[in-house]
Parts: sequence; structure tokens; C-alpha cells
Amino acid sequence: MDKYELEKKIWTDADFEKMGWHDCRIYKIRLTEKLELDIDYILQWNKPDIEGLPFTFWVAPATLVFKNINNIQIEIDTAFDEAVEIEDIELNKSDNKIQWTIITLQGDIEFTADGFTQWIRQEPFFQFGQTISYIERCGFSLEQTTDQENPNRIRQDIIEQQKKDFEHYENVKKRQLKRQEKSDLEEQRENGKIDLKDYLIKKKEIKEMLDYYDYWLKNTRFENW
Repeated sequence: MDKYELEKKIWTDADFEKMGWHDCRIYKIRLTEKLELDIDYILQWNKPDIEGLPFTFWVAPATLVFKNINNIQIEIDTAFDEAVEIEDIELNKSDNKIQWTIITLQGDIEFTADGFTQWIRQEPFFQFGQTISYIERCGFSLEQTTDQENPNRIRQDIIEQQKKDFEHYENVKKRQLKRQEKSDLEEQRENGKIDLKDYLIKKKEIKEMLDYYDYWLKNTRFENW
């Protein structure tokens, strides 16, 4: 998988219009005169190579800090161990004040603040989902840094799992192509473009391959892809 090239590692409210936090997960919050958030920031949604498969993502651990917080209202309904997921962050300016609303699936956080800074703490991860696991991201952190240490990135068991995931994903793509082939075959038969004998032979071949891929993907994260 190609490496994602970061445009930059520190972003501010001057970049607001070209940033987006939809589906970003919040793991940790600290409130002082600042509002500090540990998030998985989704840098890019990757359209699948084959139609019908889910998106993949480039995601990085990031620290988002709003400065000089005032008039904060937090209305979030969530279980203690449940992460909070951002829907959007809105900005409104009125009466020389900058009003921010962090809209989440679990409720909203509203406040005034002078602006924000967001640090991309580590190099982005290629992910099959929108989040990075606790182990892969090396826990939770509110460090304001662009070179956070993460020894887990070179852990052999994690590297081996990533390798397996890519192997499974290749089988996912092959299975999807076989599904498309099956659909095309059914269409040919309906339109009388293939005789019954050839249709049955081809259908059996496709079913055998689909069963093969289903077997190898069973009990993996890709089983239902």
C-alpha cells in the first residue's frame, strides 16, 4: 500500500474550510482554559477499486485543541466505555465572538473559543475501518506533538496481523469479482446468450470459487464484506 503524504502536520482554524471531522472518533477529553481532544483524524476516504466493496481510509492519531474556552455546554449521553463519534464541527461568528459546536452522535459540545490547533501526532495508518485500535495507536494521548513515539508500529504480532489483513483483502476483491461474474452469467442466461450446458458448468465453477473464498474469510473482519 502506498504511503500517504501529509500536506502538513499542524493545522489551525485558518484551515477550517478544507478540514472535516465526520466520523472521527474521540477517545479522551481534557477541559481547562482549553478544550483538548484525542481523536482519530480521517485524512482520506479511499474509493474501492472494485464496485460494491467498502471504502478504506488513511487515519492518524491527532490532538485537537481549542484555545481560550468560554461558555461551554456539554450535552453528551454515552456509556462510560463508549467512544464519542463526531458528526461535524460547526463555526459561527457573531458579536465579535466565535461560536463552535462539536456535533457528535451522542450529543453536542458548544462553546466560544479563539480558534484551534490540531497536531497530527503520528504518520497515518492505512485502515479498513475508520478507527485505529488502542494497541496500534499506542493508547490514548493529548500530547501536542508531531513525532509521538509508538513502538507498537514495529511489533511483530501487529505487523503479521496487518499482513494477514492485506491477504484477506485480496481474497475479498477476488470474491467480489466472482460475484460480479456470477451476476453477469445469470444475465446472459436470462437473455438467452448462453446455452444451458455451458451455463451450468460455469455456474458450478463460480460457486466452487465463492465457497473457497467464503471458507478462507470466515471468522475474519472481512467475512461479510
